[in-house]
Order: sequence, then structure tokens, then C-alpha cells
Amino acid sequence: MNDIITPGNPAPEATPPASDPAPQNAAPAPAAPPAAQPDGNPAQPGNAEAPAADWKATLPESWRDMLKDAADEESARKILERGLNYNPAASPDDVALTYPDGLQVDEAVSGDFKRFCVDNGITASQAQALLDWQIGASKQIADTVIANGQSDLRGKWGHNYDANTAQALKTVVALDRHMGGRLAETLAFTNMNNNPVLVEAFHHIGQLISEDQLSSGQAATSPDKAESAEETYKSLGFK
Repeated sequence: MNDIITPGNPAPEATPPASDPAPQNAAPAPAAPPAAQPDGNPAQPGNAEAPAADWKATLPESWRDMLKDAADEESARKILERGLNYNPAASPDDVALTYPDGLQVDEAVSGDFKRFCVDNGITASQAQALLDWQIGASKQIADTVIANGQSDLRGKWGHNYDANTAQALKTVVALDRHMGGRLAETLAFTNMNNNPVLVEAFHHIGQLISEDQLSSGQAATSPDKAESAEETYKSLGFK
């Protein structure tokens, strides 16, 4: 029986079949809410951080290995700046060394050091810095040894310290005259003239040599006459 459509009885809405396509003018489905940031606030569009570009990939391939230890672009820049200032000595003549005034220099050792700098790609300024450090370190060690030794001698000799060191000096002078000046030169060259052990040793030697020999310098021998070891021993006045 057909329903009668009247003003009080409107026709029921027709339900489209499930297979009917959605209307073309249908509104799109609402977008999913943005994911929350770690602080709990919704993420804002467009503020996601893109992964940092590999700056080494922009370098020539031959540079990448040289800059492999650089953590970032700033580190690489510093490495390159150091490289621009690197000018190693090409020959020993390029290494001009300055020594402290009064320091006796062994030219053979100095030449070997210059050759070492050339062979190992060391610049002239680096060579000077190495030399300054070595001289300073050696002086510091020697000063410490001398200070400790003098302290020990003062403790051992007490009030006789000045007299005993004076006798040691007289012994050195007498022996140096006898050796034609070679003893004093050697002691000064090796910086052993202030070595407390040698001071004590020369003091003991001085006790074995007569006071007359030490004061007059008769321990010296004629430079024109060679003498035997026995003559040397006797001329020093050992008692």
C-alpha cells in the first residue's frame, strides 16, 4: 500500500546505497591534532628541525682526510689557518738559532739539531722555541742540583763552609795552571764548576796538597817540557 504524502506526513528521507560515491562537494575529514612537544604544548607547524647538513661533504675530497679530526666548521677553520702559517725549514741554513749570552755552543751539536729540524718538518720559530725550552729546563735542573748540594755541604761543613770552599777553589786554580788552563775551561763548559760534589772533591784534594803549592801555584809545569805521571804527582805536593 502506497503511503499518502500529505502536509503532515512528509516523505521519508531516502538513504543512498552504500555503493554510491560520496558527494563531490563533501567537506574533507578533520585533520588529526598536532603531536605534542616534550613540554606538553602542541607542536607548531614549520618549526621541526631539519637534520644538520654534513659540512665535510662540501669539501674537496682531498681535504676531507686532512680535516678528519675537526669536530665542526670552526675547528676546521683553525686547522686551515695553522696550515697557512706552516713553513718548515728547507735546509739547516734556514734555522737561525739565538743562544743566551755567555753560553758556550758546541757547533757540531747545533748543526745536528738544525738537520733534525729539517728532517722532521720543524719551522725556524719552532726550532728556537724548542732550544729555549731545552736550555731553560737544563738550567732549572742544574740550579736545583746546585742548591740542594750547597745545602748539604753547609750542613756537613757548618761554620767551615766558606774556608773549605776557598780551599777547593785554590785547588782548582793550582790544577788548572798545571793543566795549561784546560781544567777551568772544561768545568765552565760543562757547568760543573759549581757542582757541590766536585767542590767537596777538590776540597779533599786540597787537603792532600801542601799549602805552599796551592798558594804559589808551583804545581804548574813548564809548557815546553812533558812530564811523567809520577812527576805530575810529585809536583802537586801530595802528602
